Amino acid sequence: MIIFVIIGLYSTHLLEGFPIAKGTILTDKQDKVFVMYAGSLVKIFEDIIGPAFQNESGYPYVGEGKGSVQVSNLIIDGFRTPDVFVSAGSVPMIKLMNTTPPIVDWFLKFGSAEIVIAYSSNSPHFDDLEKARKGEIPWFDVVSQNGFKFGRTDPELDPKGYYGIIAAELANSYYNDSSIKNRVFGEDRNPKQIFPEETLKTVLEAGTLDAVIAYKHEAISRGLPYITLPKEINLGDPNYSDLYKRANYTLQSGQKTIYGEPVEFAVTIPNTVKNIEGATSFVNFLISMNGSQLLKGQGLNPINVTAEGNADDIPTSIREAIQ
Repeated sequence: MIIFVIIGLYSTHLLEGFPIAKGTILTDKQDKVFVMYAGSLVKIFEDIIGPAFQNESGYPYVGEGKGSVQVSNLIIDGFRTPDVFVSAGSVPMIKLMNTTPPIVDWFLKFGSAEIVIAYSSNSPHFDDLEKARKGEIPWFDVVSQNGFKFGRTDPELDPKGYYGIIAAELANSYYNDSSIKNRVFGEDRNPKQIFPEETLKTVLEAGTLDAVIAYKHEAISRGLPYITLPKEINLGDPNYSDLYKRANYTLQSGQKTIYGEPVEFAVTIPNTVKNIEGATSFVNFLISMNGSQLLKGQGLNPINVTAEGNADDIPTSIREAIQ
């Protein structure tokens, strides 16, 4: 009897710290998968990707969206420990690779986007915005009008913020008008235009803004009208990679200069992962045919998945999926 009591107490001790719901059996899929992602993906991930992954895998999904640079800062500072990180562009990933010790050893590029100007159907400038969408009048003349309320994200915290500035610099050259960027944006961090990445579209939909810098997939997923920019400007066509590099933005923090590039989304599993099995399952789902089709349906273009960093550290099932 004493032996059985000791065994019982020891077993109870081993299970301490593992929350078990009443009437359930403890399995590997009791643990949630915590995914942090670029704020531009909030509607896609919370309404489509997250629920689809949860239904297919059985893992509980928990997501949080913020500016990608902001997410990398939160991870470095220890304020967040996501199982999966999805970023806009590779700069936030490389930042995590360059820490000591590295927080990220590898990442996969899985989708591409393009810069557009999304606008509100309730804007008092709606008629002019529609004309700009149809190419009847220059878009930059519309958004630089007196009283026009234009929004974008902070280039110090969000890639879309610096991609927007780079696109505006490219517009100066493309239209042979060096005043466009200044007329449209003013200062690079113009406080009248800067809004958090995760709330920018909500502010637009509420009618506080007339138009915002956005990715095409954001406009499509939210049903917003948008102005398509020339391929030479929109950072969406790899054929213009060399042209995009002619424009850049230098981060005030660290003085790192970021050059224009095609906008590609990347995913990784940080070394601080708590649920490696769930994280691996999520990445496999994201790059699967099902995941790619869901993303494509929301305007995020699938690309051939490519790996950067130390490929030997990529979980075997993911590495096999991309070969």
